[in-house]
Amino acid sequence: MRKPPLPRRWIRATVALSALAALGLTTSACGSSGSGGAVPQGLSGTQAGAPANPQYAAEEQAASTALQPAAGSFLAGKTNESVQGSTTPPNGDINPYAIWPVTRTVGSVTAGDVLVDNFNNASNNQGTGTTIVDMRAGGGQSVFASLPATVPGCPGGVGLTTAMVQLKTGWVIVGSLPSTDGKLDTAGAGCLLVLSPTGKLAGTIAGSYLDGPWDAAVQDDGDTATLFVSNTLIGLNGSSTTTPVDRGDVVRLSLAQTATSAPRVTAESQVAGDLPERPDAAAFVKGPTGLAISPSGTLYVADTLDDRVAAVQDALTRTASAGTGTTLTQGGQLADPLGLTLAPDGDLLAANSVNGKIVEITPAGRQVGEYYADDDIGQDPPGNGDLFDVVVDQAGTGVLYVNDATNTLELLH
Repeated sequence: MRKPPLPRRWIRATVALSALAALGLTTSACGSSGSGGAVPQGLSGTQAGAPANPQYAAEEQAASTALQPAAGSFLAGKTNESVQGSTTPPNGDINPYAIWPVTRTVGSVTAGDVLVDNFNNASNNQGTGTTIVDMRAGGGQSVFASLPATVPGCPGGVGLTTAMVQLKTGWVIVGSLPSTDGKLDTAGAGCLLVLSPTGKLAGTIAGSYLDGPWDAAVQDDGDTATLFVSNTLIGLNGSSTTTPVDRGDVVRLSLAQTATSAPRVTAESQVAGDLPERPDAAAFVKGPTGLAISPSGTLYVADTLDDRVAAVQDALTRTASAGTGTTLTQGGQLADPLGLTLAPDGDLLAANSVNGKIVEITPAGRQVGEYYADDDIGQDPPGNGDLFDVVVDQAGTGVLYVNDATNTLELLH
């Protein structure tokens, strides 16, 4: 029987990695595919000779305008991209999502390593990825964790999301938003999976406060920690709606743990809510995603469907939900922001989901620059669907991001 054609993303990923291997660049390479504020060649509102897609009108506009990084901004002067290596483990999992730069040698990881998880399996079914890879500081890759497809206490199974953190005690917590066949109508509520410092499954965190955990941020105080988790499935489970439902939220979980006892939840509360979420055939689901907590206790939320970044004041101590929060910035260079992280200078970096830009935002809400990290014009707009998580590297000088088109971890420096 003739096999069905491979999904477009899988074809592109295979070709791209083969090309890297042919050049001897499977673990490191330098390039200049990003345009650093320039308009990617071929971007004019249409791609590959096709009419402009009304669905992406606003995103095409955001992609076609350039915002050179301001002098003194974190992105200023960063024009080099280095491929750190393939994020695909031996079992073939693809679609890298979460990135965690390891800063302490503990268990099976070494300071300087980078943990990356995968959302899709080898068949490119979303919500079925079960692996976390360790991108070694000295080059190469190993499997940090390989989880079963179903786990007791995790409704629906395992499909690893961007909600991944490693605590100072070495424990890793990673979100699961699972599907049995890559489609949202089979999705389960999921859970947070707790892994030992050597990547072994140690337990789960689940409850009514978790429904499609999509991203996470943590303030870690050692034996205690405060974990923020965004939820994107509330009201969507089994739903056939294609219109946004304003039920996405962010919860705060108080954790207690030691080096020998796994994290447990001691308190939980909602700090933000009424955020739009909806099913998306290409992205599985869209809703509140990236989270970043500032030293002053302000929680920033990537409100994907509203093209904005929201701010939640006093997120560590507030006793009531802030609702949708206050708008820090909206529109401009933002185009369905997903990944969100704080730079050393206090600025935010947001990764767009429907074009390949990383956007820098000051704490006052001013957009001060962008870098077109993936301007692949094979997508409409260029880089559509290729970026997800974004973090600052351990040295505090570069930007690590995943490229879902090539299943690689890359560094902007």
